[in-house]
Amino acid sequence: MNRSANFWNNKWRQSPITYTGRALRGSTERIVCDVKCFITPNDTILDEIIRDYRLQKSTHNDTAHAIQKFVVNFLDYVGDNDASECPEFWLFPFETLQSGVGDCEDGAILMASLMLKAGIPVHRVKVAAGYVQAAPTAPQGGHAYCVYLADRSYNNQDWVVMDWCYYEDSSIAPEDKPLARRGGYRGCYKDIWFTFNNEFSWNQTSLEIDARRISRSQADTSNESTSAIKLINPIATVMGKIKNKVKN
Repeated sequence: MNRSANFWNNKWRQSPITYTGRALRGSTERIVCDVKCFITPNDTILDEIIRDYRLQKSTHNDTAHAIQKFVVNFLDYVGDNDASECPEFWLFPFETLQSGVGDCEDGAILMASLMLKAGIPVHRVKVAAGYVQAAPTAPQGGHAYCVYLADRSYNNQDWVVMDWCYYEDSSIAPEDKPLARRGGYRGCYKDIWFTFNNEFSWNQTSLEIDARRISRSQADTSNESTSAIKLINPIATVMGKIKNKVKN
């Protein structure tokens, strides 16, 4: 069954999610950034990429598949510690494209931005962050990846994982990929912490993602990931600073 955008936008609880892994210019004070701002489909560079590499296809499934293949082939995985000397430094799509390297969330954000720019409806694209587990006896680690509401058989739609670096399955079309609700490829995708696109973010509570690591490669399975999520909302602090600056 094909559900409306209103259904999917309100199926899970919406909550603000902020990222504080960058600092203000010339300062060590961290910037508070709404995670929705990282997905930037209104970008001429993305337009050029879609046109030059013919990523926009006749169906949404084919478009999503072409974009997954492009990101897999283009982007080199480099962890944040190596690329930026920061354990969790998120890149905007234009930065990822111009550097050619990125961590898991950088590729996921780029993929989501390209999908939206290529005409896939917003309610069918999200970036997800959560646990992954390579095998039942393996430790869990944190990971970020793109999910897409694919057209399936019998006029149904369901969410599938569109990954580029953990267990990327770009050889499999979206209509044939394992379902996200069943753990995706080999059931490796576990509990989700939060999801977002450029319009909404979803979680049970407000979250702050700080500069410590929440996403990691397959080989990195330390327990630091959960400490990087704080159950607080720093937006009030920002608004307080602005209020103090503005003269009555």
